[in-house]
Amino acid sequence: MTLSDFKTKTHGKWILAGEHAVLRGHGALVFPVLEKHLTLEYRPTGSAPTVEYQGIDGQNADQLFKRILKHGANLLKCPDQNITGHFIINNTIPIGFGMGASAALCVAIARWFEAQLLLNTIPVEHFAKELEHLFHGQSSGLDIVGVAANQGMHFNQGHAKPITQNWRPHWYLSSCEQVGVTSTCIDKVQSRWSDTPEVARNIDMSMASAVELSEAALQDTSNEGLAMLAQSINSACDCFKNWGLVNEPLKHHMNQLQRAGAIAVKPTGSGLGGFVLSLWDKPANGLVDHLISI
Repeated sequence: MTLSDFKTKTHGKWILAGEHAVLRGHGALVFPVLEKHLTLEYRPTGSAPTVEYQGIDGQNADQLFKRILKHGANLLKCPDQNITGHFIINNTIPIGFGMGASAALCVAIARWFEAQLLLNTIPVEHFAKELEHLFHGQSSGLDIVGVAANQGMHFNQGHAKPITQNWRPHWYLSSCEQVGVTSTCIDKVQSRWSDTPEVARNIDMSMASAVELSEAALQDTSNEGLAMLAQSINSACDCFKNWGLVNEPLKHHMNQLQRAGAIAVKPTGSGLGGFVLSLWDKPANGLVDHLISI
């Protein structure tokens, strides 16, 4: 097995609307966070694999990388002794906050396997999704699309297409400083389906409507787009509340943003922590610290 030099770059992601409902066949809107990125470089050495970390959260990145690489090798039935060389990971995506760090690593590692001619006929996106099952049990593939994209994407049942965006909102991401665990959030939504399926179905339909309204708002060329977008974001936020996925840290942070002037807020990701999307009718101008412009 002959290995070759390799380098690839992926990004963080955020979700405008469609979380959780996407697992049941509804659409979702995902965007890359181009300011946050993960770069994977590789040099063959013929020796046991070594990994070098740059950027943030090296310890967690180390655990993620080794788990994903081993899982990929197992899926491809590639013997451990065939995985050699020196890997360099430069990461600026916060890990555990719903910005897609694990998906970014899955895509980067899937591309590495592809570059080493180990995937054969398996599409790299499909293999990256298989790798992400390691974290989500059953990944929709939404995060995989987001971290690999260069613009907003409409995702539905495994298919993605670019979003038409005719104006640029003043919107931002900010962290509530609480780690959200995706598997816990998925379990809570599943419990809602088990306990009150009709209520759960209505929440899914509300989220699907928020996706449609969001996309229509971004395509709008009149003066109504901002109000439509605010309505869709707040509606998606209500879905998180009805799923029981807004805890005190999230609630407190969203209230802070609204007091500072945000006209709409919602969690972006699985919930119970992570990042919050806020929409403003004009630039925030430093009203809130640590806003990431998107």
